[in-house]
Amino acid sequence: MEYKVVMPVLSDTMDKGKLVKWYVSEGQYVNEGDKIAEVESDKATMDIQTFKSGIVKKLLVKESDEVPVKSVIAIIDTEAKKIKSEKESSKEQISDSNERNKKESAEIKTQNSTLNTQSPSTHPIFHPSTHKPLIPSTLPKGSASPAAKKLAGEYNIDIEKLQKNGSLPIPAHEEDINEFILKRYFTPAALKLLKEYKIDENEFKLDHKITKIEVLEYIKENNIPKITPLTPNQKAVIKTVENAITKPTYFIFDEIEVTKKEGIKLTALLIKALANAMQESPLTRSIIKDDIILTYPASNISIAVSRDEGLYMCVIKNAEEKNLEEINEWLKTIKTKRLSIEDLSGSTFGISNLGMFNIERFNALINDKDAGIAAFGSLTQGKIKVTFTLDHRILNGVEGAKFINNFKKEIKNV
Repeated sequence: MEYKVVMPVLSDTMDKGKLVKWYVSEGQYVNEGDKIAEVESDKATMDIQTFKSGIVKKLLVKESDEVPVKSVIAIIDTEAKKIKSEKESSKEQISDSNERNKKESAEIKTQNSTLNTQSPSTHPIFHPSTHKPLIPSTLPKGSASPAAKKLAGEYNIDIEKLQKNGSLPIPAHEEDINEFILKRYFTPAALKLLKEYKIDENEFKLDHKITKIEVLEYIKENNIPKITPLTPNQKAVIKTVENAITKPTYFIFDEIEVTKKEGIKLTALLIKALANAMQESPLTRSIIKDDIILTYPASNISIAVSRDEGLYMCVIKNAEEKNLEEINEWLKTIKTKRLSIEDLSGSTFGISNLGMFNIERFNALINDKDAGIAAFGSLTQGKIKVTFTLDHRILNGVEGAKFINNFKKEIKNV
């Protein structure tokens, strides 16, 4: 029986997932509960496991590929036995290898017999003015595909020698030969720029070693933009802010007095005060789902956290039960820990603090399904300007005002 592993749905906003890394390979035996892959959702990365034991029959997705959620990414043969399957896998690999060798030999013979009747090759990626490829009388030696050997022969590349010194992989493919040819005429830094800016290498006269400076000059002269694909996190942020704009929100602007505590982050004080105030205002612990309002018992607060890989709304759970030291420690660890879906979901209200950047006042967009968000500016002479953005479907103006008064009372007592 075949067990199909699918790309999991890791969040409400996730429609695609990225296969970051396979922990298994085809033909390998896996036990129920084994980690088989690392996937990246629109919010975080996490490991997925198999819920069945068996032999990995097929890996259907390559590393770095993005596929829709619920797509089949791997197939596991649950009826195969471990010892028997490993022996069969070994035999199949030997058989497949023999077949490939026979096929490759036949293709090489065919190419050699027809080589002299073919017209000279003009490979599309490489036309140096001082070097014209020649049709070789024999193909080069070494472990490579027929196409790779043909291309190597045209450019007088000794595959066998390069494989011995590690310059080419074993076996070599056509793209490996292409890469080697380009390295002849571009420095590593120059080649990296070509890839980043999607520049056709044939834009340059390939008769000398081209450096990074020459490529940068070409980029500037032609005003070429750098192409950077959006990360899953950036896509998630875009989806969240687009959703936030459609909500019927209103703003309440206020100013609070705060007394800093030694060894405690200012954000920790704000979280604790907000968590306590949320216990007195049930609607701040609520979300709308379909035609109902769900009100939760805990004060789960999403905090805007900037990390190297982007901006995340990390959620501190049951903040009303935590003391300042515990909240302070959470703020330290969340900056560097590997984020899970649990770390990024389950909130009903949010905090964004730009005070450390000397921003006096701003307003923030509501995260996901939250009822609102509080945006805090810089602490100046014991006071902070704050803007509350509230979802009018959940809290009307009077309810919002009562909540903010509760918060102002709590911030004086933390």
